Amino acid sequence: MTSATVLDADRAQPGGGTAGEAPQVALHGWARLAGVLAARMYRAFLLGLAVIALAPVLFGWGSYVVRSGSMEPSMQVGDVVVGKPWSEDQRIRVGRVFVYDDPATTRPHLMVHRIVELRDDGDYTTAGDANDVTDVTPLPRSDVRATAVLLVPYIGLPVTWMRSGDWLRLAAWLLLTSAALALALRRLDGERPRWGLLRAVRRWVARRPPHDGPGSGGPTDGSPAYGTGPARSREGRVLRSRVPLVVVAGLVLLGTLTSTANAGFTGHTRNSGWTWATGAWAQPYVSAVLADQPFGFWLLDEPGGAAYASDRSGNNRTGQYYGSVQPGVPGALPRNPGTAVDNAGGRVVLGPQPVAAPAAYSIELWFRTTSTLRSYLAGFEDDRDAGYSLLGSQADRSVTMESSGRLTFGTWPGRSTSVTTSRSYNDGTWHHLVVTSTAARLTTIHVDGVPVVSGTTSTLLPYTGYWRVGQGSIGWLNTPAFDGEIDNVAIYHSALSGSRVAAHWAAR
Repeated sequence: MTSATVLDADRAQPGGGTAGEAPQVALHGWARLAGVLAARMYRAFLLGLAVIALAPVLFGWGSYVVRSGSMEPSMQVGDVVVGKPWSEDQRIRVGRVFVYDDPATTRPHLMVHRIVELRDDGDYTTAGDANDVTDVTPLPRSDVRATAVLLVPYIGLPVTWMRSGDWLRLAAWLLLTSAALALALRRLDGERPRWGLLRAVRRWVARRPPHDGPGSGGPTDGSPAYGTGPARSREGRVLRSRVPLVVVAGLVLLGTLTSTANAGFTGHTRNSGWTWATGAWAQPYVSAVLADQPFGFWLLDEPGGAAYASDRSGNNRTGQYYGSVQPGVPGALPRNPGTAVDNAGGRVVLGPQPVAAPAAYSIELWFRTTSTLRSYLAGFEDDRDAGYSLLGSQADRSVTMESSGRLTFGTWPGRSTSVTTSRSYNDGTWHHLVVTSTAARLTTIHVDGVPVVSGTTSTLLPYTGYWRVGQGSIGWLNTPAFDGEIDNVAIYHSALSGSRVAAHWAAR
C-alpha cells in the first residue's frame, strides 16, 4: 500500500494536474501567445494605415478613397490617395497623378487619373492606367484639386463597402476587427503591466469617489475609494470590452469624412510602394504618332459591340461605327497591345461634326486582307450617313485597293490623276500605310515605313465633310467596302515627312 501511494504521488503535478494535462496546458499557452501577438500586429497595421491616411487632413491635405478600378494595378479599389492641395500658380507635370473634378459631368464627381498630355489649347488629356484610351473630355487647370503624393492600401475598404451598401462584408470586417482588438488588449503571462492612455483612463474610472448613501458600494469610513473588489473588476471588464468597438467606430467615422474618388479606367505605374513615381504612360507607337500632333487618332481598341471609337489625339473627335464592323479582333502591333476592327461592309466615320477639307494632309493606318475585290480604305467625303453616293457626292482624298492588291491614290469622281504601287499587298499580313499629300498635290504612298510611289494627283474641291475609313465613294457607282482588318488610324492636316513615317514604323 505504501509503494502504491508513493507511485501516485510521483505522477501528480503541481496544482493538482496530471502529466497528461501538461502538453494541453502548454499547447493552450502557445495558442494564446500566437493569437495575442497576431492581434497586436493587426492592430498596429490597421492603426498605422489609418494614421498615415488621415493625419495629413490635419495639415490641410486631402484623403480620397478610390472606389473604381481604372488605375489598376497601381491603385486598387479601397486604397486611399493622400493629395497635396494644388493652386493655380503651381506647375502641372505631365505623367503625374492628380485628383480633379470630372469635367465630363456637372454633378460633383472626383476623379483620380494620370495627366498624359498638354494640349495646344492649354487644357490637359487624362487617362486611367488600366485603360487603353484617354478620357474623352479635356481637363482644364481650374478643375484640378490636388496632386497625389501618398498611396495607402486597403484602409478605405470599409468606406467603399458602406458607400456601395455591401453590408455583409462591412459587418464581417467589424466583427473580426473588434475581436482582434479585444484580443490584443489581453495581457500575456509574465508580461509587466503597461502604462498607457487606456490604463490611465481605467485607473481614473476606478478611482472615482462613490455615491453617498447606502448601497453605493463605496467605503463609508472615509478611506480612499481605490476601487478594489468585484466592482472595480467589473468596471475594468466593461471598459476593456468597449475599447475595441470605440476604436473601430472611430475608424469608420473618420473614413466617412474622407472624400471618395473614382479611378474611373495608361504607362502603368507598377511600383506598389507608399510613394508615387512617374511611370512611362504611352506605348511606343502611340508616342510616335502623338509627337506629330494628329488631327485625330483612333486606336480602334474598343470591345466587340462598341458603337463609338475613342479619339486618342485629345481633340475629342470621337468616331462612330456603322454597318458590319466588328471591333475587338487581334491588333497589328506586337509591342503596342490593343485590338483592331474586322470590316465586312461597314465603315468608321471619324468625328461627329463636319470639318473643312484640308489642302495638305496625311492618312495613316494599318491593314490586313486577302481580298481580290476593289475596295475603299480611307478618304474624305461630304456625307457621313450613306455607304456611298451615286450622284452629287463630293468625295476625294481617298486611297483604294485594286483587285490586284495594289494601292491607288487620286481616283475620285470626275478626276483620275493618280499614283499606284507596283506591288500587291493583299497577302494576308499586316501592312503600315501612310499617304502624304502637300498643298501642291505632291503625293507619296509609304508602305511599311518606305516610300513606294509618288507623283502629282488629282485636283481637290473645297468643302466641309468627314474622314471615313473602310467604306466611301470614289465614283458614281458602288465602291465595295474594304474586306479585312484595320487598326490604328491617324489623320493629319499636314504632310508628314518621310523621316517621321519611318519613325512611326520603327515604333511598331
